[in-house]
Amino acid sequence: MKYDKEAIYDAEIAPLMAQIIAICKREELPFAAQFYLKEEREDTGEPMYCTTVIRPAGESEGLDQISFLNESMYYGRGGKPFVAAYTIRSEGGQ
Repeated sequence: MKYDKEAIYDAEIAPLMAQIIAICKREELPFAAQFYLKEEREDTGEPMYCTTVIRPAGESEGLDQISFLNESMYYGRGGKPFVAAYTIRSEGGQ
């Protein structure tokens, strides 16, 4: 059985998201949400996601944070590396 939550999203989550989107637009509240709905789309065979991003104009701090999340969600697991961290240690100060 393949993973498919599209009907649940459409019936139960989408109406709530409409309310959330309306409130966030009214209050100029930045947000990002992504739902993994289906393992494979019928038309492309690719995974199906529903992504919503609200980035109000003039809200620089929120805009920066949401842009960061939006880029991360856009590239996903198969995209370019998003974060790299390196720790270099040496014994005796060398």
